[in-house]
Amino acid sequence: MSDANLTALLRLQDADMRKKDMEARLQLLPKEMDALIARRDKLNSEIVKAADAVKQEELAIKKRENEIAQLTDKSQKLQQQSALVKKNNEYQAMLAEIADNKFRIGEIEEELLERFDKLEQLKSDAEKIRKQNALAMRSTRSEFEELLEFSKSVKAEIAQLDAGRPKLLAGIPDDLLSTYSRLLKGKDGSAPVAKLDNGCCGNCHMRVTTQTVNELSKGKLESCDNCQHLLYMDGE
Repeated sequence: MSDANLTALLRLQDADMRKKDMEARLQLLPKEMDALIARRDKLNSEIVKAADAVKQEELAIKKRENEIAQLTDKSQKLQQQSALVKKNNEYQAMLAEIADNKFRIGEIEEELLERFDKLEQLKSDAEKIRKQNALAMRSTRSEFEELLEFSKSVKAEIAQLDAGRPKLLAGIPDDLLSTYSRLLKGKDGSAPVAKLDNGCCGNCHMRVTTQTVNELSKGKLESCDNCQHLLYMDGE
């Protein structure tokens, strides 16, 4: 195995492993982007929920205010009618109903005081949530856009690596390239070619036989006795 062929093989491996890394990163992007979309939706949902709580409380207050208006109007009509009533028992019944309406109005007014305090707190909470979540949503949107741009750059780099691969294949013997290609498709995803490191395979880290070391010392490529990956020894 010539130094030129080894250099060509290692260059090819660098490009292929880079592509593998890029493809693996690309596969993770959809999940990351879905997570950002889910985060955005949750933040927006919290804003809507807080605003809806304010709206519901305002509607409840409006309803109770309408009840006061109705009771007040009813009492005014009874007051006018009482002046025309001649029977004492009818007159007393009207006065009792007016008094009951006044009592009910007082209860509602007390309730409204509590509801107005609650409404102010809900408005304050809703505004706080709106500001905080709007800021978080902008950050989330920025992250999403960064991932989109990153996805484009990764795809462009993969395309560039694919375009340059034929040139890297030139000069590598067919039998060696066949072995390399088979190892490249391995399930473990590790690099096909590894350097001998202190008598051990740079891939599986198991010690190789003396015979393998001897062959490697002659500048040859040998298969690891354990993992079958291609081994080389540097020129030291």
